[in-house]
Amino acid sequence: MTDILDPPLLTYPVCGVPIAALDASRAAAQIVESAVAGESLQVHLCNAYTLSLVDRDARMRAALLAGDLNLADGAPVAWLGRANGAAGPVRGSVLVGEVWRQGGTHLRHYLYGGKDGVAGAMADALRAITPDAVVAATETPPFRTLTDADLDALVERVRASGANILWIGLGTPRQDYLVHELSESLSMPVVPVGAAFDFWSGAVREAPKLLHGSGFEWVHRLAIEPRRLWRRYLLGNPRFVLTALRHRR
Repeated sequence: MTDILDPPLLTYPVCGVPIAALDASRAAAQIVESAVAGESLQVHLCNAYTLSLVDRDARMRAALLAGDLNLADGAPVAWLGRANGAAGPVRGSVLVGEVWRQGGTHLRHYLYGGKDGVAGAMADALRAITPDAVVAATETPPFRTLTDADLDALVERVRASGANILWIGLGTPRQDYLVHELSESLSMPVVPVGAAFDFWSGAVREAPKLLHGSGFEWVHRLAIEPRRLWRRYLLGNPRFVLTALRHRR
């Protein structure tokens, strides 16, 4: 993508990755602008776990460094950008709602993620906000690594649907890999929002609002899904701190 951000996007480095100093509303405006213009936009929502991987996962590092719009998905990442005007964090579920509202009838959304029925339930919840906005298609991904043939077929389905924005909900790092792999083939924003699929569909209960932006939402997530998420938070959070410090030297 070339120079669609005007004025130049203000960023700050976290773990060697440039993070945009945007709140959810301004990030949504950029995504809507790119979608309406039919321009590719590779988006990544970067939380502590995502950034803890950059020194251990070359594929993740390449995806984030190629990103057009890396957003602070988590209070600790946003805190590190306060001196640069960061106003986040940009929570995935909030970003979805902002893009849906701002885009209105100009956008056609493709929802790719979640377990069976989750994307459909998410679409129903979004339609309740703006009934005239369009969900071009919903799809439950296969629970396996996608082959090149799978990727080509997905690109064709997205194009055939008439969508101009693709939302991905696979969880980190798979969704970030996929954003990187698809962005060059699709003239639209490709946005990974992970748990937002579960939150919007009602499959998982979101953290209470008093925890939003506190840096402790992860405690709620861990309490709800301890077997799935304990490694992410109990190992990933300390690793993020060490990685961030190492890159600031």
